[in-house]
Formats: sequence, C-alpha cells, structure tokens
Amino acid sequence: MKICILGGGNIGSLILGDIGLKEGVSVRLLTSRPDEWSHTIEVYDRYGDVKYKGNVDVISNNPEDVVIDADIIISTLPSHIFPIIIQRIKPFIKTGTWIGVMPGSGGSEFYCKELIENGCTLFGFQRVHGISRIREYGRSVYDLGKKNELYIAAVPTEKTKEVCMVMENLFDMKCNSLANYLNVTLTPSNSILHTTRLYTMFHDYKEGMYWDKIIAFYTEWTDEASKMMIACDEELQTMCCKVDGLDLTGVRSLTEHYESKTPKKMTEKISNIIAFKSIKTPMIATEQGYIPDFKSRYFLEDFPYGLCIIKGFCEIVRLKTPSINKVLMWFEKIAGIKYYIDGRFEGKDLKDLPLPKNYGLNSVEDIVAYYK
Repeated sequence: MKICILGGGNIGSLILGDIGLKEGVSVRLLTSRPDEWSHTIEVYDRYGDVKYKGNVDVISNNPEDVVIDADIIISTLPSHIFPIIIQRIKPFIKTGTWIGVMPGSGGSEFYCKELIENGCTLFGFQRVHGISRIREYGRSVYDLGKKNELYIAAVPTEKTKEVCMVMENLFDMKCNSLANYLNVTLTPSNSILHTTRLYTMFHDYKEGMYWDKIIAFYTEWTDEASKMMIACDEELQTMCCKVDGLDLTGVRSLTEHYESKTPKKMTEKISNIIAFKSIKTPMIATEQGYIPDFKSRYFLEDFPYGLCIIKGFCEIVRLKTPSINKVLMWFEKIAGIKYYIDGRFEGKDLKDLPLPKNYGLNSVEDIVAYYK
C-alpha cells in the first residue's frame, strides 16, 4: 500500500512516524522543503525519549514523484492551503484513490467534488489523532498524547466502514463510522473551540497593546471563554436539529465532548488536560512585548474555514446566531475583511469561501440531498 502525506507540520510529522513503521506500507511525502527532510522520522515522548521511528521512502516537492502511484493520500494541510494543493496534484491522482483529510472540516467535500465524481473516495477525520509538536523539522516530533478512538466519514458514504477498517490498522486506533460527511464538516473542535478562545482573549486588543508573556492557550483558559464557547456551540446544535432527514448525531456538543455542562466546570476541565499543557497562544514578540499573531493558522483557518462554514449552514436554516455573529464580526474587523453588510451575512469576502450557498445548497432539502 502506497500512502502519500501532504504537509510536514506537527500532525504530518507524527503521521509519518506512525505509519512509516508499518510493514507492507510505502510512505511518500509532498513538502515544499524536501531538502530539509530525513528518510527516518523519530517520534519522542513528552519526556524526551525516543518511542519509535518511521521510514519515509520518497520525499519530493513534485506531485508526480509522490502522488501518481498513491493508493491513499492524507492531507494535514491548513484549510486555506488545501484547495491550492488539491488543484496542483489533481492531474496526478489516479481513479480510485482515497483522499483523506485530518481534520476533515474546512470545505474539503466541495473542493474534492470533481475527484469524487471521477471515482475517488474522500474521507475526513473529525479531529486529529493526537497532539504533537515538531522537535527538529524534518527529523523528529513529540507525541504528546493520542486519542482513544477516531471518528471518520467518507464520500460516498458506503465507503466509510471500509475506510475505518484500513485506518484502524494504520493508526492502531479504534475508528468509528459517522453517518455522513456533514458530521465532519460541522465538528466544533477548532471552529468553535479556537475562535471563541481567541475572541475572549483579544476582543479588546488595539495597536499599542502588549503582553509581557505568551498566554497558555488552554492552561490559562477562562470562564469568559467557556461561556462564549458554550453559547456558540448551542447555536450549532440548534442548527443541526433543523436539518430534518439527515443524521447529525455525530456532531457532539462540546459540553458532551468535555463532559462539562457549566462554564466553571468547562474551564476546570479544559485547563487541566495534560496533552494541552504545552500549547501556547499564537503570539509574536516585539521590542515592547507580545502581540497576537494574526497570520497564524488559528486565525487564517479557523474563522474563515471553520466558523464561517457553520454560519453558512445556519443561514440556510434561517437560524439567528447572535454569539457566532459577535465572534465573526470581531474577526472581520481585525482581518480587514467584509463578512456582513448591515448585519446580513452577505459580505464580499464570503464569495471565495467553501460555504454551502457557494456550491448550490440553498435549502434543507439541498443539504440532505448533497450529504446523503
């Protein structure tokens, strides 16, 4: 089995280490920096000890070298980069190839529509399979904690069980089938978890404000962040209930996922997750102190390719979303873009995003037909 990984960031590096030790698997990597990569990836535990090593057989920045014979492609690219790379590699993807996305939200089902129609299978993971951080780029990575199980959906849906079986063997992790791909698209992990935390940290930020240290993203979590996160999550859950005819029970509420029903319990839970302890807020150093890094993946990906997509589905079912609006209206100000016109979600900078209306979905019936 030949498997190509797109992207060599934190998660991409960990996947290479994980599947690169499997017998009967030949691993490829598409990266913009092939000269900086070793053919052996070391995976370390949080204490700095080597757990295992994975082998990467082919490393290239040329899609023809690594994509053309791939049976499975797994993308770990940021959502705003994924459509660019998919267009670039599309001519080299053979019919029948499985294209996986980790995590699978961000509009991948729209960007891969032509490939699916031509006989490929798209599959998406609801969440990443673990927490990781690069130790030495192209050579080693820290495994900071793996999930107990994974949740996956595929398009076409009848391929989901088969995909889950293969992924279980690759990742040595239980994989559960989701009813349809919309359960992946609407996962509130990064799209609500990250965006509401960033909003509550920086909604009062103005040029000239500085912090004396980088804020811990999770261990310094606040009740304010929990309240906004729960409010946006409740709007998402209400929207799911309005899509009659489609099983969206896989879109688990964050209060259920973290087993915390109140803001206070949520704060206590999130701030004490061991795997999250080393994760810092995206901030950059200046001579005066630290400021938000608005060019980080958290900003470039999770607002336009996460929360905006959820808002797009809320628009179709005509659901009012005051909390989601508050977060997105703040983001459009700091990003210098336009999502709203006189309070309506019709701004010019929505036209290039993978929103359902941009792909012909204008009613609940359209949603059901597309994802069933």
